[in-house]
Amino acid sequence: MLQTDEYYAQVYGIPMVAGQFYGSPGAITDSFAVVINQTEANSLGWTDPRDAVGKQLKFTGDPRIYTIAGVTKDFHFSSMQEATQPVIFVHVGVATTYRFLSFKLKPGNIAGSIETLQKQWRTLMPGAPFEFTFMDEVLKNLYKTEIQLKQASYVATVLALVIVLLGVIGLIALSIQKRAKEIGIRKVLGSSVAGIIALFMSEFLVVILIAGTIACPIAYFLMQNWLSEYAYRVTITAQPFIISVLSLGFITALLIALQTIKAANANPVQSLRTE
Repeated sequence: MLQTDEYYAQVYGIPMVAGQFYGSPGAITDSFAVVINQTEANSLGWTDPRDAVGKQLKFTGDPRIYTIAGVTKDFHFSSMQEATQPVIFVHVGVATTYRFLSFKLKPGNIAGSIETLQKQWRTLMPGAPFEFTFMDEVLKNLYKTEIQLKQASYVATVLALVIVLLGVIGLIALSIQKRAKEIGIRKVLGSSVAGIIALFMSEFLVVILIAGTIACPIAYFLMQNWLSEYAYRVTITAQPFIISVLSLGFITALLIALQTIKAANANPVQSLRTE
């Protein structure tokens, strides 16, 4: 036999920490039974959710007395910017407002499943309109701002990377052109191709290291300030900053190598003769 939380998680999709979600599936339940979440139990003074089961509640302006049948695990039903709020589930036999039916559809023929639900709806409630929304669309609207910010950041990152790489290519080409005589002299004096490539790399990679040292703390401060608006958030580590700097350094080194190899392999006589 499944444990309480596993059983109700499979039947209702709601994991329980104590008691029952009203009662066993298909059984007649008490209309004045309620179910609360862990946050509600803590706000009412029960640190152990099991202590709340069987206790009675009374709402302001309602003379009826309700009995707590179970306590659910906390779950998010609003944006992650807000902490989990206290929740009380009231039986549909008592509350006649905000009635919604939730269905978990199997992946595949979604249109056929909706058509079947619509037929059953018309049979049971022919006078009521059939309106539905998908949970993923609700979540998408809930985080609409974050999704737009994500897309904008991707576009800005690509544009910035293209601009940076074009600038690096231009600087490398200009530096090679101005130092053509130096490259020729180094070749005559016995410098290897790898040594000439390392000479240019050391100059540009030091600039990237300095830029990363300045940019990473600023990016960390901005991200930390943005995440502070959320009650639930991830912890920023050094990993993404290190990966970003190393990736940019690798791409820059590759561009330097590709452009410098041609100049390093050229005949030094040609560059020295132009002077």
